[in-house]
Amino acid sequence: MRILKPLTVLIIFIAAGLVFFAGAGIDSKAENSESGLNLYEDKENLQCLYYNEKDFVGIKSFEVKNLPGSIQGCILPHHLTASEMIHEVFQNVERNKYETVVLIGPDHESIQKGKVFTTLKNWQTPVGILETDAEITSRLLESSFVLESDEKLTVEHSISGIVPFVKYYLGDAKVVTLALTRQTRAEDLETLTDILCESIDREKTLFIASVDFSHYLDLENADRMDLISMDAIENRNIDKIMSFTNDNLDSPVSIAAILKIMNKLNADNTCLLNHSNTELITKTKMKETTSYLTYLFY
Repeated sequence: MRILKPLTVLIIFIAAGLVFFAGAGIDSKAENSESGLNLYEDKENLQCLYYNEKDFVGIKSFEVKNLPGSIQGCILPHHLTASEMIHEVFQNVERNKYETVVLIGPDHESIQKGKVFTTLKNWQTPVGILETDAEITSRLLESSFVLESDEKLTVEHSISGIVPFVKYYLGDAKVVTLALTRQTRAEDLETLTDILCESIDREKTLFIASVDFSHYLDLENADRMDLISMDAIENRNIDKIMSFTNDNLDSPVSIAAILKIMNKLNADNTCLLNHSNTELITKTKMKETTSYLTYLFY
């Protein structure tokens, strides 16, 4: 029997470790796709890279609010740690027969400052194809600040993470997906929301803002910042919201967009549905947390 020298053993061990971690270390955003190494095997449809089948097993049933009016908008998290809160929002809205869903979230990278990204492609979800509303999307793309980017929409978890929920709960509705850079200009936001409100059937359209709230603070300070955010949302103080940082939320412009739309659609009523935090959900003490707020507008 041949005995390997210690240096040879060490080299083999390191090589084996590199192979293991190369396989295990594939970006988590691709871990549930058909192939984490090729995001675009399906050239016709975009992939939901952040889908986790565990989020759709044994779904909890939530009490549904009996609101005196149809729900026209909502705010929900995109951090899937808070997937139960996402389910709660959709269980409140699914009774309405929506034909169109407009999903608005942050472009977390915000490299191309001031731009808004969208796609004309449909989405391949684990529960079927979610069609994009090409007519509304094409109209938006006539604005110079709106760009088509399949890659951006695929990898942006504020959009890609929520798409499976839209298909699961709202079936045959079509979707318009929008990722907003944090530097989106006020005048462009006004144009964007005007086009959307002019292009939709308000009785058959749901607007969703996919936003996480306070970041990187401990629970006590996150709760304090959430109270400030809640006051601004409930009083629709858009100027104040636009001054917020990550201490409050990750996309002031997305919240400003949905509040502008709700104002234009005369959806004047606001219902706080839930409020939580990663520390409370995971039951783990944390120095840095993320908080979540869910709202319904009607």
